[in-house]
Amino acid sequence: MKTIVKYVVLKSLDYQLGTPLFQEEIEADSQYFDQIPSLISFQNLQFKVKSKELKRIYLAEEQEDSQTIIVKVIAQS
Repeated sequence: MKTIVKYVVLKSLDYQLGTPLFQEEIEADSQYFDQIPSLISFQNLQFKVKSKELKRIYLAEEQEDSQTIIVKVIAQS
């Protein structure tokens, strides 16, 4: 299933509140949401996952499932 994962910063000295950290588009199954690690590394910084949101869509005319996951993170000191 087409999966878009967006990482958003909630708290950090290097990023403003709500800054999109990065986004990735992958092929993943419906269980991927539960497999997201609790710590994310990006540009030599560690981020702790604070919350996750999942949205699944089925496009009937294209017969395709897709999901968008928004991962909200906080920088670790």
